[in-house]
Amino acid sequence: MKRKAKRWLAKVKAFLASSPREKAEQYHSIKKILKKLKEQQNQLKEKLAEEANLKRREALEEELEIIKKQRHKALDELKLLKKSN
Repeated sequence: MKRKAKRWLAKVKAFLASSPREKAEQYHSIKKILKKLKEQQNQLKEKLAEEANLKRREALEEELEIIKKQRHKALDELKLLKKSN
């Protein structure tokens, strides 16, 4: 799951150096990425609520924190894109 998120963030970074048409396409791509990350975040929250094992809970909390940071970065990139237009 971490690799997928890194790949998605790489797409976001590539977004800034492209033409207006490509930026529009990438904007929609970023929105899809944000939606997927939100879904992953919600799934992890559900798993965390059900998990009783302390070690597994800690691992889930770490993964959840990573996804939160990735979403935040993607949102920042999206805001930059809106400002540049």
